[in-house]
Amino acid sequence: MNSLKAAICLLIVLFTFKSFASTVVINSDFSSHIVTNLTYSFEPSSIETALQLEPNKWHSVNTKLLNFGLESRPVWVTFEINNTLNNRFSPLILIDNPFLNEVQLFHLRNAQILSEMRLGDSFSLDERTIKSEFLLTKLTLPASSSTRVILKVSNPSGLRIPISLWQQDVYLTQKEGFNLVYGLMVGFLAALALSCIFLYGFTRKRYFALAGAITFTLGLFLAYLGGFGFRYLHPNIPTIQQVIMPILLILIALLFFPLQQQMCKPHAKKIIRVQKLITKLLAASLLFIWLLPNWLVTAYCLILTPLVLSLYFLTTYLSSRSHPSKSINALLLALGFFNAVTVYFIINVMGWYTFETMGLVIISVLFFSCTFCLCYAVMKQFITERDEQIIEQQTVIAESTAQDTLLKERLALQEEAQYELESQVDERTFELQVTLRELEEKNRELEQLNTEDALTGAKNRRFFDKKLVMELRRSRREQTPLSIIMIDIDHFKTINDTYGHLSGDNVIKATADIIKRFLKRPLDEVARYGGEEFVILLPNTANQGAFDIAEQIRLHIYQNPVIVAGAEIKFTISAGVYTFIADDINTPELFTECADKALYSAKQQGRNQVVNFETIQ
Repeated sequence: MNSLKAAICLLIVLFTFKSFASTVVINSDFSSHIVTNLTYSFEPSSIETALQLEPNKWHSVNTKLLNFGLESRPVWVTFEINNTLNNRFSPLILIDNPFLNEVQLFHLRNAQILSEMRLGDSFSLDERTIKSEFLLTKLTLPASSSTRVILKVSNPSGLRIPISLWQQDVYLTQKEGFNLVYGLMVGFLAALALSCIFLYGFTRKRYFALAGAITFTLGLFLAYLGGFGFRYLHPNIPTIQQVIMPILLILIALLFFPLQQQMCKPHAKKIIRVQKLITKLLAASLLFIWLLPNWLVTAYCLILTPLVLSLYFLTTYLSSRSHPSKSINALLLALGFFNAVTVYFIINVMGWYTFETMGLVIISVLFFSCTFCLCYAVMKQFITERDEQIIEQQTVIAESTAQDTLLKERLALQEEAQYELESQVDERTFELQVTLRELEEKNRELEQLNTEDALTGAKNRRFFDKKLVMELRRSRREQTPLSIIMIDIDHFKTINDTYGHLSGDNVIKATADIIKRFLKRPLDEVARYGGEEFVILLPNTANQGAFDIAEQIRLHIYQNPVIVAGAEIKFTISAGVYTFIADDINTPELFTECADKALYSAKQQGRNQVVNFETIQ
């Protein structure tokens, strides 16, 4: 009787757990899944107590982004995965918050631990199971199984836990796109920063240097926000990752102070004195802030930074009222946008509101709005100062020349005008030279891009057509043999159908790399003729030499399969060789047609061979 009661109680517990636990279903159409309807608890102290915890002590939450704010206690989160496939499946589990101190992940089946992993920004890149800036690891799901994932997350600086599952190829594709967009954003901010530094070197105006420093720090902050600062700057020093974000926020706020002093003329002296004192204290705190606990550093930054920025905003606003100008208004907007960034982080870290997928978009819009306003402010300030300087110069000239006679006045004005004109001509000439030099460099870069194939790095069809005409002229002029080799990958469609188009692209690229290794002379060129077809141009090369090179390439490819994504791809090539001494340069396509006929003959004779055009005539 007691055994029957125990069994009934166990069934009730299991049924209750199923009613609140979130289940992720893995089927043949699975690509990715954002885990929602999570259950969590703060009560367990170990995985054993978590497994024994009563179901009513697990709390369910229906949101795409779990956010507990500044919670110092570790939280336990759980969900289930149901693998309906008849084979093992290995999805990636992603916790899209690179600033969590420590995450312990337990993968269980029938209360038995299948695997246990530790993640977090307290681990260096080499210590992570997958070397990624994000908290990423791989699960192995047995065939036709139901397993459970339990995570213990500890981070006193803010418990924000976005969890998702990914099919590996889908994740890699999404990650490539994300890296590209993120790199463009960070690169754009870096380019703006360098432009400001260049203008500082040209004009010696400090506000250009300060604007460049703020923009560069904003770009660095954005890089760290995406985890790329840790990955590329200090992958083996994780302690920097844990305090760098608050320090960068404070540093950006501090850089606004000297910029404000350069651009504004505030009259509220008492407020300015208070502002200077607070700024100095905040700057001094950067010397020891890294010694404080992480949660205290975060709280310190989120409290003081918006207060200091609000004070800057107030004094800048008072200055704009007494001395209205577009540059000060733009600086006011930049301060407002950056203060909005700090407000966003306060809301996000404290867990007052969940922005979900719009968070990165909001941050990017605020960052770029702040940067644009900042750059506009310093440019407008420079233009205004230049105009004021011109007005002052004109006033001085008018006052001095008014004391002289009409003749002396005309003579002085003429000399002054000539001097200004020569200065402007020299200045414009210098600017034109710089612009022309930059244009020439861009043209050279563009020309190089226009002559290279984007996939293989080899020359493209356009370059080959031009190069062929040049070598035909050389061959006719010097009466030297010119050899052409046409190469085609055998059964390439089968490779695409079997391994996928991405692997097919890698096979094409590998073929191009192999061909390049066999070309020893500077004048020898290989070009991608189209699709999976290549053409080699060998000036001053006899027929037997060209045939030997083609055979060496064919044999190397036949004996050395290509490894792509862990798969060994064995393939072959066919080649056609044609050698001639040019006498007519007006129809270059005739020569490539001969090599192509030889290639066609190689295909007809069974592929994986080199055929000389002379043998098929």
